Amino acid sequence: MGTLVHQPSVAEACGCVSPPAVTSGDYAVNQRAEQIIFEVEPGWVTAHVLIKYSGKPESFAWIVPVPEVPELAISPTSAFGILDKQTAPIVTVQTENLCPQSAWSCAYHDEPSCGGLRGLSEGDDNGAGGGLSDAGANNPPPVTVINEQVVGDYQTVTFRANEAAAATQWLRTNGFIVNQTTSIYMEPYVQANMVFVAAKLVAGAGVSSIKPLKMKYRAAFPMVPLLLTAVGADPHMTVTTYLYGNEPFRPMGHPIVQIDPERIARDKGGRVNYPMVLARTIDDVGGDGFVVEYRGGSPRPQLGSGNCCNGSYDFCGVGGDGQCQCPGDEFDAQDCKEQGDLVEGIELVDALAEKYTTMTRLTTRISPEEMRFDPTFERDFGAARTGVLTLRGTQASLSACASQVIDQDRFDVVDSLQSCASLYCGVGGQCVTTAVGAACACGEDTVAQRFTDLDGLASVTCVPRTPTCDLRAGGENLPDACVGVTCGAGSCIDRNGVAVCECSPGNAARAGAGGSPICEPIVLSSLGRGAADFSEDLRPLDVCAPPPPTCGSGGWLVKTGTTRPGVNCGGTEPSKAATQPTLPPTCNEWFGCGCQSGGEAPLSSIALAWITGALVLRRRRRNAKR
Repeated sequence: MGTLVHQPSVAEACGCVSPPAVTSGDYAVNQRAEQIIFEVEPGWVTAHVLIKYSGKPESFAWIVPVPEVPELAISPTSAFGILDKQTAPIVTVQTENLCPQSAWSCAYHDEPSCGGLRGLSEGDDNGAGGGLSDAGANNPPPVTVINEQVVGDYQTVTFRANEAAAATQWLRTNGFIVNQTTSIYMEPYVQANMVFVAAKLVAGAGVSSIKPLKMKYRAAFPMVPLLLTAVGADPHMTVTTYLYGNEPFRPMGHPIVQIDPERIARDKGGRVNYPMVLARTIDDVGGDGFVVEYRGGSPRPQLGSGNCCNGSYDFCGVGGDGQCQCPGDEFDAQDCKEQGDLVEGIELVDALAEKYTTMTRLTTRISPEEMRFDPTFERDFGAARTGVLTLRGTQASLSACASQVIDQDRFDVVDSLQSCASLYCGVGGQCVTTAVGAACACGEDTVAQRFTDLDGLASVTCVPRTPTCDLRAGGENLPDACVGVTCGAGSCIDRNGVAVCECSPGNAARAGAGGSPICEPIVLSSLGRGAADFSEDLRPLDVCAPPPPTCGSGGWLVKTGTTRPGVNCGGTEPSKAATQPTLPPTCNEWFGCGCQSGGEAPLSSIALAWITGALVLRRRRRNAKR
C-alpha cells in the first residue's frame, strides 16, 4: 500500500506500482483484507495498519465447548483481534417453521387421588401433569448457528448442537478439518446443552507472520490509499477502519448504507451470508458506501477470568493447557507464550480507551476496478452512539415437515436456490446452481475469479476480463498462472498472474477445491446476483396436513385447532377410538404397581412404606438442592 499522507485532490488514475518480481513457480499474491486503527488528534493522525493476504489456509480446526505511527514502528497484531471480537456485528438467523400442524393434540388424565401418597410425586422428572401436550411439535435442528465472525486470524462459528454426530458432519461440510471421532468427545457437552465455538485459521501460507505497521504523521483527516491498493487486491476486498477520537466519524463525500435484514440468511450448509450481503449492499450504491458496524465508547479488552481447567476435563490429553477443554478465555496461558505481542495488544487497546472517548468502526467491500478514490473520514458531530451493529434475519423453512409438500418440484427449486444466499457474483454476474452447488454465470467481458471471502471460506465472483492495471505493461515477465489449471467446461485466462476462468455457454463457475474456479453445466438460475434470502418463495407452497400425533397408552386425541392447518390430503382425521378418553389410572397403575389376575392387588404395608420413604427422600434431596 502507499503512504497515508492526505491528498487534497486525487487524479483519476489507477496508481499502478509493480509488485516485486516473481520467479518460476510463484504467482501473484493479492491483498484480501485491510484493517486500520486510526488515532485522530488535532493536526495529527496515527495509523496502525494490518493487511491480510490470500493464500493457502492451514489445515487447522479448534472446537471449544463453553457454558453459557511518518514515525514508523510495529504494532501488535493481537490488538486487531481484540477490537474485532468486541465490535464485530452480531448476525443471527432465526428459522421460521412453515410446516402445517395437526388440529389434534393429546390429552391425559390428571394424577389420581391416592391418600397419603398424593402430591409426593410432584416435581418428579417423569411426572405426567394434566392438560394438553403438543406431541406433534417438530424436533429442533441438529445444529443451530448463533453467530459467525472473524476474530484475529480465526474464522469462528458459535453454535448449539442437538446431535453430536450431525454437528461433526456439519463442521466437516463447512470446511473445518475435524475427525469423525470428534463426536464421541462432543457428546457429553451436547447432553449438557453447552455452546460450541469452532475456529480455523484463515491467513495464507507464508504471510501469517506479517505484523501491522504503525505510522504517525501530520494530517487533518485519516485516509485510506485505495488507489495504490488496486494494483494487487482481491475482488470485494474488505476494508475496516477503527477510528478513535472524541466524536464519531463518517466517510467524507461517500454514503453510509444500511444492511437490509431481510437479505440475511443461511445457505443449505449453514453458512451465514453477511459478508456477501455487505458487498452487494455497497455495490447497490455505486461501490463507494460504508457500513457503521460499531459506534460508541472506546472498548476495553475483555479476556475472561480464566482458571477454569483441571485434570478431570482433559479429554484431549493435552495436560490442561486450555487449548481444547478450557473455553473461558479468548486467550489462555499457552497463547501468551506463542503469541508474543498479546500483552502489548491488550495494553494498546486499553491505552486507546483511556485516551479517546469514542470509537467508530466503518467497513466497506471494494474491488480493484472500484478503487478510484481514497476514502477520507471526518468527524460526525452529534451522531448517536448505536453500539454494535445487530442484524436478525428470519428464514422460512419447510425442511422439517412431517407431511409432503404438494408441489415438490417447486420446493426442490427454491431449496436449491437457497445455496445462492451465500454467493455474490458481483455487478456483472448472476447466481445460478449446478449439480454440485451455487455458481456464478459471468456476463459479457467478465470472467470468474476464486477468492477467500470475509468469513475465511472460498468463494467465486465475476470480475472484468481486463484488469484495472496490467502488471505486464512495464515489461515484467510473470509466469503463466494457467499452467496445470483446469477450468472444467471453460478456458483458463492468466489475469495479472491469477488463474481465472471463462466458462463455455450454458456453464457457470463455482469456487472449486483448487486455486481456480471450475465451470459446470447450469441447472437453475436465480435471476439475481445472489446474496439474498430465497426462502420467502416457500410461503405460497401448499403442504399436506400432518396425521394426528400418537398419544400412547393413557392418552386420547382432542381437537384444538391450528393456525397452520395445511391441505387435507387424507389421513388427517383420527379414528373414533383414538378420540375416546381412556379410563382414569388407579393409584397402583399410577405408581407402577402390578395387579393380580383376580383384580387389583392391594399395596402391602412393606411396599407402601418403601414407596412412601423413597418419595419423601427424593423430595428432601430436591429441597436441599434449592
